Amino acid sequence: MIKINKDTTLAQSPQSLKPAFKENFAPRNIPGPSSLTSQRRNELIRRGAYTNTNVYNSRYNKEDIKRKLKGIYKHKCAYCEQRVEQFHVEHYRPKQTYYWIAFSWDNLLSACDDCNQFKGTKFRIKGAQATFTVGLNSIKNINTLSNGYDVSEQPDLVNPEVTDPTGYLVFNKDGSITSPDQRFDYTITTCQIDRQYLRDYRKEVLDDFIADLKEEISLTSDKAEQRIAINAIVRKFIRESQRPTNEYLAFRKFVIDNWLKQEIKNLSI
Repeated sequence: MIKINKDTTLAQSPQSLKPAFKENFAPRNIPGPSSLTSQRRNELIRRGAYTNTNVYNSRYNKEDIKRKLKGIYKHKCAYCEQRVEQFHVEHYRPKQTYYWIAFSWDNLLSACDDCNQFKGTKFRIKGAQATFTVGLNSIKNINTLSNGYDVSEQPDLVNPEVTDPTGYLVFNKDGSITSPDQRFDYTITTCQIDRQYLRDYRKEVLDDFIADLKEEISLTSDKAEQRIAINAIVRKFIRESQRPTNEYLAFRKFVIDNWLKQEIKNLSI
């Protein structure tokens, strides 16, 4: 999990999610999809519940929404950082409970199939659950309501678009992940970010790095040349840990911050 920077202002939300008010669109160019999404949203609000059918599910799976999420998340899952070609448009606050923000930009994330299924409708809070009051202002601001509920609800599930995970995640060299923070621990457990599949791939990142170091050292007995080779490999690893499209950036950064010097020292150079 890493911090995701997403602009949730109305101007930057996908066109199909914008409430169908005249000021949100160019003159004589009100797109049908957004008007229909607004219509479906209003139906859910009047009904007071979500209807889990394609008529409604298709509204948050529009191409402009997926295209924006792909660009923001770099094809990666918000929770496990696994890169996937086909991702789920995930609701941070479950649409079954928070039906009125089922089509709200600040409530939509990118998630892999596994994290999406494990999370399901789980959303534990400490405070009072938010409710919706129908009004012109609340409809106009529908795309930014979710984040505003955080103060009163105090959700245990971490939203990486809101909370920076830096310093809260602890990795082990076998790729496993824990956290001393109650919220992050709940998120890790809920989305099963510590599942074996992910452990193995995180471990592989470290194993490959160490293998590269050992291979270069084995090519020469000259200490100066070995140090030059090590520095080149370390710089490459750091560059790859800063590349947004790479998987498991949180783990890579943890390696750099906590194990890098010791691993080099272990080589006795």
